[in-house]
Amino acid sequence: MIINISFTMLLANIGLASGSADLRLISYNIRYATTLLSTNEDPWAVRRPSMASQVNFETSNRPEALICMQEVLNEQLVDLQSDLGSNWNHVGVGRNDGAQDGEYSPIIYQADTWQLNRKKTYWLSQTPHVVGSTGWDAALPRIVTVAQFKHRTTGVPLIFMCTHFDNIGTVARNESAKLIIKIADEWMVQGSNSTKPAPVFLGGDLNLEPTEDGYKTLTTPGAFQDIKDLVPKTHWYGNAKTSTSFTTSTLDDIRIDYLFVRNPLGIQFSTYGVLTNKFEDGVYISDHRPVVVDAEMLA
Repeated sequence: MIINISFTMLLANIGLASGSADLRLISYNIRYATTLLSTNEDPWAVRRPSMASQVNFETSNRPEALICMQEVLNEQLVDLQSDLGSNWNHVGVGRNDGAQDGEYSPIIYQADTWQLNRKKTYWLSQTPHVVGSTGWDAALPRIVTVAQFKHRTTGVPLIFMCTHFDNIGTVARNESAKLIIKIADEWMVQGSNSTKPAPVFLGGDLNLEPTEDGYKTLTTPGAFQDIKDLVPKTHWYGNAKTSTSFTTSTLDDIRIDYLFVRNPLGIQFSTYGVLTNKFEDGVYISDHRPVVVDAEMLA
């Protein structure tokens, strides 16, 4: 047994490990820590314990879990890092200054499970390498965080992108989709191993419903696929809509939060779920619901 384990670890270290990696992906707009509260909205200090409990529950005994979040201020990222524990790391920067100012779209992962090989933040604009740049008709700077990982045990590679599209600019949302496809093209080739390109996962709040142009651009044949469409309906769980505001009315509920994949060769998707954002205590954890996907990735 010791010899077998050592041999597997050796293969992993040189990138030749075999087997599969179970994967849980989560995308969650956690609502930034505002002091100008909406009706029925509680401050971050009240929402934080429920947020931490929910994320801890959904990732318990799942060291391969990767979390993509939106609207995260630096103080919230520090809080969540503390609540989740020291085995969790994050990738991402504030969108205003490329450091700690403004909302993050962080990717949160366990370093014992995933080896981070590369990371970068792009601004969704005509000048994606210019920190703080605002694109097209967007109201605010918007970013996509990109990270290239390798599973430490099996050597399975993947690329994860996390983003939050503008809520005002229709042109910006469509152009952001085009830019993300271009970035994914570049990273997919650079992140490939000797046998196949690395799969690219994308999570985020797109401020787009599936009927809109930006979604259609993103899911153009050969680009990304909505993972929901790759999971049998019998394995869908929970809600259909992902954005609820802080109301009990369903009239303003919409589906704008997603998990996508590009190049899903060798990946078997087993579940898709949209979880709750409110329990019996009446506290809205966020005005969005988390989107969760489970998959098995072959080495």
